[in-house]
Parts: sequence; C-alpha cells; structure tokens
Amino acid sequence: MSVLAQTTERKAVTTLKKVLPIMERLDYVAMSAADAFDTATALNLIKRVIESNPEPKRKSKK
Repeated sequence: MSVLAQTTERKAVTTLKKVLPIMERLDYVAMSAADAFDTATALNLIKRVIESNPEPKRKSKK
C-alpha cells in the first residue's frame, strides 16, 4: 500500500533533478534494446515529473 500526497515534495523533485544528468549519460554505455527502451521511458517520466513541478517563486527581499 502506498501513501500518495496531494503534491510532490520539493526534496523529491530536487533529487530527480540530480539524477537526470546521470541517466542522460547512459547513452554511452552498451545495453540491450529492451534495457535502452526502459531507460528512455524512465528518463521521459522523470522529465515529466520535473516539468510538472516548477520551482516556487522566491519572495523578494526588501
């Protein structure tokens, strides 16, 4: 059973942003077609999560 939140935590999105460049470098390693497809699918899903959770606007200092 999973516990789902109404919104994605900022910490989760930050972690995904850190993982994204590492996953993008997987193009340079040899892997089977099935694994390459699964990796590309995961990469697209991670990008979608990041894009659907934009950075909150920071309050200006006065």
